[in-house]
Parts: sequence; C-alpha cells; structure tokens
Amino acid sequence: MRRTFHGETSSTPTHTRTADTRSTHTRTGTMHSESESGSEYVPRFDDYGDEHSVVPLRRMRSSQEALIPNDESDMDVITGWLYNGPLQRAKYEDFSTIDWIYESTKARHYKNDLRVQTHVGIKGRLQLLADSSKSWIVLLAVGVTMGLIATCISVSSQWLIDVKGGYCRTGFYLNRRFCCWNTDTVCVDWVTWSELFRVHWHWLDWLLQFIVFVFDAILFAGISTFLVTEYAPYAAGQGIAEIKTIMSGFMMRQFLGVRTLGIKCVGVVLSVASGLSLGKEGTMVHVACCCGNIYSRVFKKIKHNEVKRRELLSAASAAGISVAFGAPIAGVLFSLEQVSYYFPAKTMWRSLFCATAAAVTLKLLNPFRNGKLVSFQVTYDRTWDLFELWFFVAIGVICGIIGMLQNRLTLYLMEYRQHSVLKNFARGEVLVVALATACVSYMSVYLRADMVTLVSNLFTECTGQETDGLCSRGDRTGNVFSLLVTSVLRVLMTSVACGLAVPAGMFTPSMATGASIGRAFGMVVQTLYENHPTWRLFGACRPDVPCITPGVYALVGAASMLASTTRMTVTVVVIMFELTDALIYVLPIMLAVTVSKSVADAFGKDGYFESIIHLNGYPFLSMDQEYVLHGTSDELMVRVSEMTVVEANGETLESVLKLLRESSYSGFPVVKSKSSLVLVGYISRSDMAMVAERARVSSVYSNASPCCFSRGNIELPMAHAQILDFRPWVDATPITISHGTDVNLVAEMFRELGVRYVLVVHHGALLGIITKKDIVRTVRLHSRNQARSEMPYVPVWLSSMVRQTHEPVQHRLPVFSSESRGL
Repeated sequence: MRRTFHGETSSTPTHTRTADTRSTHTRTGTMHSESESGSEYVPRFDDYGDEHSVVPLRRMRSSQEALIPNDESDMDVITGWLYNGPLQRAKYEDFSTIDWIYESTKARHYKNDLRVQTHVGIKGRLQLLADSSKSWIVLLAVGVTMGLIATCISVSSQWLIDVKGGYCRTGFYLNRRFCCWNTDTVCVDWVTWSELFRVHWHWLDWLLQFIVFVFDAILFAGISTFLVTEYAPYAAGQGIAEIKTIMSGFMMRQFLGVRTLGIKCVGVVLSVASGLSLGKEGTMVHVACCCGNIYSRVFKKIKHNEVKRRELLSAASAAGISVAFGAPIAGVLFSLEQVSYYFPAKTMWRSLFCATAAAVTLKLLNPFRNGKLVSFQVTYDRTWDLFELWFFVAIGVICGIIGMLQNRLTLYLMEYRQHSVLKNFARGEVLVVALATACVSYMSVYLRADMVTLVSNLFTECTGQETDGLCSRGDRTGNVFSLLVTSVLRVLMTSVACGLAVPAGMFTPSMATGASIGRAFGMVVQTLYENHPTWRLFGACRPDVPCITPGVYALVGAASMLASTTRMTVTVVVIMFELTDALIYVLPIMLAVTVSKSVADAFGKDGYFESIIHLNGYPFLSMDQEYVLHGTSDELMVRVSEMTVVEANGETLESVLKLLRESSYSGFPVVKSKSSLVLVGYISRSDMAMVAERARVSSVYSNASPCCFSRGNIELPMAHAQILDFRPWVDATPITISHGTDVNLVAEMFRELGVRYVLVVHHGALLGIITKKDIVRTVRLHSRNQARSEMPYVPVWLSSMVRQTHEPVQHRLPVFSSESRGL
C-alpha cells in the first residue's frame, strides 16, 4: 500500500499528501473596488463552500502567467491559477462518510497556524489557553445541561405515571412520593380518581381506575408518536446505533439537531409515562450527544472539523450514562466500550470531566430528595458464600439465552415492520400497542408499576419485619410464578415496543426482565435453604444469619440480562457497582456478566446496537471484530469500465454539468486521458457540483470554459480562455493499492485509517475503485455465511441492505418520517 501523486510526468510516482505549508500568491499593485475598476468579482470559497472573500479577476500577473500574451483589455486571470495549496472540501453531503485523514490534517494545520500567529510572551500563552479551553467549555456546558435535562425528565415522567392513578390534594403538581413524603401509613393527601368521583362499589372502582389508566396510556403514547412523526423522525428509538455510526464517520444531518433534542426530551417523558415497555435511560446518550453537537457550533474550531466534533461527542455521551444511572465512571467506560470509534487518550479525561459535571449538577439539584443520583440506589449489608457462585453462573446462562432471544425477536419485528404495510401506519401501531400494553399491564402488579420502581423493589432486601409482597413467605410460590410470567411478558412487550415511532430505551426493560428472573431464582434458592438447611450445599451458612439474599440475585440477573442484550461487560459491572455501593458483589456480577455474554456470543457476536446498524444498512465497520475474508481487490472493486471518469484537461463547464445531471455517483476519479487512464486524482461529487454551479451562475464563465483538474505540469490554455479551476478540490494524492491486494488488508485500511475509498491501480493506470460500502457488504455477507455454517439451525433474521457503493446516491428517510406515515 502506498500513497501516490499523479501530478508528475513519471508513470508510477509516489508521494505523500500535500505538504502542510501553504503557498501564497503574491499580489502587487492596488486592489480596486468593482465600482472603481469595473472588474467583476469571483467568490473564493473556504473548506466548507462558504464565501469568505472576493478577488478581482484583473490583477498583476505572476512570472508564470507572463508566459501568456499580455493583453490587458481582453485578459482574464482566474483566481487560484497555479494553485499548490492544501486540499479543500465542500460541506459533506447527508448520508456520506467523512475523510478522516483530511480532517485530521486540517486540525494539524489549524494548530500549527495558531502557534505561528500567536505572540510571544504572556499574551501568546493566553491566546493558546483560550483556544484550548474551548473544548472544556463545551463539555462543561453539556454536563450542566444534562443535569438539568435529567432532572426535568425524571420529575415530569414520574408525575405523569402517578397521574394515571390519582392526584395530590395539597398540590396537583406533586407526584405520589412527594405528596406522601412525611406519611408512614395511609396517605390521605393522595386522592384516586374513584375517590374523586365518590365511587364506593369495588367493581366500579376497579373499572374506573382501569379506564383512566388505559386512556392516559393511549393519550401519552399518541402525543409522543405525533411529535416524533410530524416534527422529528430521528427522535424515534434509542439512537445509540446511529450515534455509533456517526462516530465512525457517517454524516446524518438533523439527527443531533435542536428539533431532535426537544422532541426527544418531551417524547421520552410521554412514552415512559404511557406504560410502554420502554425506558428513559438509554435515550440520555442521544440527548447528551445532541447537546454536544449544538454547543460545538459556537466555536468554529470545532464546528468546522468533523474529527474534533466527534471527539467531543464521545466525551458528551459519557454524561448521558452518568445522569441515567448516577454512574460517572460507567459513563466513561460506556463511551470507550460502546460508542467511540476513535478514542484518543485525551478523550478519556474529557469524558470523565463531562460525566463528573453532569453528576455534580444532578447531585446539586437532588430531584429525588434522597441525596442519591437515581431513585433506585440500594445498599446491601450481607455478604455471599462460595457455593452461590454456581447459582450466579446459572442465572448468567439463563439471561444470556433470554437476552439473545429478545434481540432476535426485536430485530425480526423491526425488519417485518420495515417491509410490511405497518410502516405506513406508524401512529396507529403505537396506539394499538399502547392499548394492548395497558390492558395487560393493569392485570399484574409487577407490570403495572413503572419499571424504575419495580427494579428498585426487586433489588431491595427483605427485613425481618416485612411479611407481605415480595417478602411474603406464605405466598412465595405465587410470587415466583408471577415474576416468571412477568419476565416472559416483559420480553414480548419490549420486543414490540423497541421498534415503535416513539423515543425508547431498552436498558431499563432489560434490567427489569433480568431482575425478575434473578429474584425468582433467588427466592427458589431461599426456599430450598429454609426447607433443607442441613444439605451439604448449604454447609457454609450460619443458622443465626440470613444466608440467601434474593435481592442480590435480582442484581446479578439485571446485570446479566443487560450484558447479553448489549454485549457490554465492564460498563455493566461498574453501573451495578455504582448503583449499590457494594464492592463485595463485584465478583459475582463479573462472573455472571462474563457467562451471559459468552452464551449470547455463541449465537452471534453482534449486540442489539450492532444488529440495528446492520438492519438499517449503515456503513459501519466494528473495531472489535476480526474479519477473515477471502479474495483480492480485483474481485471486490468496481471496474473502471463501469465507472465514470473525468479527464484532467479535456472537460468543459458544459460537459461537467452534463456529467452531474446524468450520473449520481458520489465521486469521480480524475485521469490524464480516457485512453491511457493514468490516474491524476479524485474529486467528490459535492465539491464538483459546488464549483460548477457557482461558475454556471457567474458571468465570468460560459459553457465552453475549459476545466482544469490537474496540479501537475499541464499545457497552459489559450490567452482568451477563461479556465474553471477545480484543482483546489481535487485529491491529488488518493490512497491507492495494487491489483491483487488481499481483501483483509483492504478492510483493515478502511477500518483503521477511516478512508472513504481506495483506488486500484497498475503501474499508474486506474483499474477500479473500492469504497467503504463495498467492504461493509463483503463483511456482512461473510458473517452471514459463517453463521449459517457454524449453526445451521439458527435462522438468520437480519438482512443485508447495503447497496453497491458506486450506485446512485440515495437519501434514506427514517421509517417514521412524516413522508411515510399513513395515519
């Protein structure tokens, strides 16, 4: 592999990218205004296609231009002639991939220029300090904002959940917990709807509460899906899969915008309050990244560099987990383990800073009035015995299988939804699911309770004074059966709800399912110990101390279920540790998480987020998986005979405009001539379209104006020709490989270097092109075939929807956009 430069006369030259030094055209004489000289002005564009200065067409000529006959009355000199500066770019198109190498080089140029321009002494140091503090200001703003947003979401969602059952007499704005804050027995200030209407018959009381419960569920879900489908389709779902794709270099405009942020915050409150089997914790990551993207627009240093922006988004994502679980350390690990594609060492420190700022803000606001960061933080004062490790392993195996089945069922329903008539009735589907969920949930106390309260109760230990509910010994068998039924129904409802057109998170539902399984398992073990305390298995238990703690089993089950669905390991362990403050239970959790992930990996390496990426066809190459592909670049590339190329000096403005109208390719290789196919460079469609369109509307150029794409030694044009210079936007040093290169090496180049394309050449002659989507398609086909060969009895539900990369560029709309709704 090598980088090549094709501007020289040699047929197989090698060169690195353009040097960092920028050549500056020396202008002599005085620049007159348009009114003074009568000269027309041509805009000069920066790296993003924005006008930032104007340069007159008539100016003093350089020594190279002296070769052209001097006829000032007829001579037009094109700005940028003999350009030899760094590569320029227009704005990236939507659903395109950034150039990591170009963006990194641009960041280095900015830093070098800043150091050169700053003054020596205290003033210069202050300028450098002010520039470096921009990233920290953004992260501080993200942390503080996330603390405020998390407080508002938690308080408002809990109030709407409680409103389905009644209201507070002393203050309608208070939820049930705050209304009954100082009450230890019966809360007289909380009024149910049946009490409001003075209903005394038991069956009518039950019916009225049921009707209000179902009506509120449908109302909240309906408002949430209306806001999403009408104003912000990108607010649907959890958003972590799309964030992973964006971190890898993919452009999804409006996904992290202001409208998406607002609808996401309001919609997640309504969807959680509706009773759908969804959580708000997972959506916090999307909200945090939206805040990071919005605040980064304040500083041009970050706004105009996609790599710098992604570094900040990686750090901002840590704040989402920090406020969701009250776990700032887990937020940093989540950013490293799950979200980040490019994670330099400095990003870890920034992630910790942002997560800490968010946690401190949440602590100061104290939304739960308990001094804790979340409402279900619990502590344990009992230890565990060595024989319990076998039970923890069993929980890991069970949750690993159930988590895998939940992922498969969820993705199967998502795929079915995309290819069926349901995609045209997104709002109606949400209403029907909300109605069914409310009717089923009201019949069970474990399903009717909100999942945060359920998880908190399942984690809590039973004291000696508690004799009812989960701590009832007489009804322990019924509780175990109810918890198991709850787990099954929770898996089904979560699988259906995760693909709806509402903001949705799956962290809490997965934890609720695992906690139910673990609690039921712990209660069974507790019953065995109480009935057979002399068994050799329980020989380590002391008779005067409770031996089995079902709440710990619920904690282990929640961690195992979350690990099997997301394939996270260290992050899950740290989340559970920060929730419980119990270091003694780290080993059981680590063991169960390891077993659960291993069992789930036996049926497929992809977790929930990676599977959604594959389902939606996003161009994402995982940094965690190793690919063993077969073939060479010749088999993978799109051959030059199937491509459209551009001649370096044989095109006119008319031919370029015609090329852009008739083809929709995302880029065009530049060759010396179509007969020799000697490679000169590569220009993207967006850059070519920007320059050609602005030249078309300018009075300086005509359709017959020749176009120049080559930076090498070219034949100078005629004196009266008005040359349209594309050279600042031509990548004269594209990454090239020789024909016959192993496809594994090509895949590694795309994954490690973050390139968008590589050109296949032979002795300087273009043979074809390989783009990122070609590699993604090959990797997914290989993964599908490998899965079928290893486990032929497991159906492959996820279809590969990645199209040929040299196909026309098509903008993918979200499934639940306003253009696709039918109700």
